[in-house]
Amino acid sequence: MKLKELLLSYEFDEIYPSIINMYPNAKRHRKEFKNAYDILAELRPTPSKGSIKYKIIEDQEYNASYFGAEDKDFKTSWDMLLGMDVKKEGKVDLSQEEILANCLLNAIFIGTHPREFDSNYNVLVRS
Repeated sequence: MKLKELLLSYEFDEIYPSIINMYPNAKRHRKEFKNAYDILAELRPTPSKGSIKYKIIEDQEYNASYFGAEDKDFKTSWDMLLGMDVKKEGKVDLSQEEILANCLLNAIFIGTHPREFDSNYNVLVRS
């Protein structure tokens, strides 16, 4: 499923609890996260052969593993991200809502946002 399709499958209020769970500071910045969601919902996706792959990631430093996607999957513009396939590999135990919340967070903090999000981005990185 393309990220744009996944995004349009949920209302912001359905994924906001997962955003807060992953990023507790989001409680203070609902407006900024909602604005990111709204911009992404309105953006036209650019077709892409790339994909966002959720898998089990091993953290050697802490001798732990977790479900997630690699940062490199998100290092592009928001319109390109929207055109990418979102995939689960192996035994990833994340709901679609959790995957979408994680995609939103990574798009904001790793992806290249449009200029209209600059002021919101600046608020989020200062907090």
